[in-house]
Amino acid sequence: MPSINYERHVDELPYAHGGIAAGVGVIKESPDDFIVNETLSFEPSGEGEHVFLYIKKTGLNTDEVAKILAVHADVPRRSVSYAGMKDRTAVTKQWFSVQLPGKKGPDWHLLDNDAFKIEHITRHLKKLKRGAIKFNEFKIILSQLDVDTELVKQRAERIKMQGVPNYFMEQRFGYKCQNLSRAEELFASGKKIKNRKLRGLFLSSVRSFLFNKVLAQRVKQETWNKAETGDAFMLDGTRQFFHEDVVSSDCVERLDEHDIHPSGPLFGSGEESVSKDAYEIEQAVFTNNPIFCEALMKYKVEFSRRALRVVPHDFMLQWLTNDKIELTFKLQSGSYATAVVRELLRATTSRLG
Repeated sequence: MPSINYERHVDELPYAHGGIAAGVGVIKESPDDFIVNETLSFEPSGEGEHVFLYIKKTGLNTDEVAKILAVHADVPRRSVSYAGMKDRTAVTKQWFSVQLPGKKGPDWHLLDNDAFKIEHITRHLKKLKRGAIKFNEFKIILSQLDVDTELVKQRAERIKMQGVPNYFMEQRFGYKCQNLSRAEELFASGKKIKNRKLRGLFLSSVRSFLFNKVLAQRVKQETWNKAETGDAFMLDGTRQFFHEDVVSSDCVERLDEHDIHPSGPLFGSGEESVSKDAYEIEQAVFTNNPIFCEALMKYKVEFSRRALRVVPHDFMLQWLTNDKIELTFKLQSGSYATAVVRELLRATTSRLG
């Protein structure tokens, strides 16, 4: 049996902009209430063996679309790639690549229907890689609101100015965070997980859990958006980071300008990149979760880091009616729109009583 109840892991993560939500509302009442448009970090060249398809989908997840493309092109599923996962209950536009060396390819528009539309077709020399996203643009409608209106406005302003904790959200952990409990049981048993996809899913989930635990501690200490002694800092919009033993005035200024962000650990094998107070916070989390850390080391997952803070770009809140608002903003690859929403209000997917 798992050592703790993981089901409420995300629900129990501390808030940065107040200890309680400003109210409640419904998210994803219909797919049109959650719109995502993906922009790549590069421009496809227009030639090469990889067909690039910009696809609008409704009520389909990313992997389902990839399988449809593979069948239509008569290629193995591994020949289809994408830069990031997108929600099923949403209207999303995202890029896919299909490797077709020396082939013209099928008539892609034969796939067009109400739930699936090819918006653009081009080519590129290399396949689409995970994370090759400049930003995701969101338009989210929250309805049936029961909120403190003034508090919502105050929270929105703080989110715009300070950002939010860059938590991994429910999508990372599976239904009711069951990936975590299943992973603990399997890792504790010592059995080798032969299924590569399942193993990767569990390792990704537990590493995200450890990151969230470190970030939660920094939120409690109110240092999630400030420099801690011995921190490693991420350059905004990149995966590059640097370590500072002593916090400089230049570092504080860059933090205030959102040019850099404090970072947290994506646990694995490799050299430790923090020291002093930041090191102690991270080590306390690792010590309390030995099964997860041992599994990540056993399977030789490489150590990396992730920004503790994400600042949504072009963040705007518009009141549509007395009980409905529209949020628009852009996020860098890997960050969750629901992490932004939760700092504003508690959103549910079911109708309010």
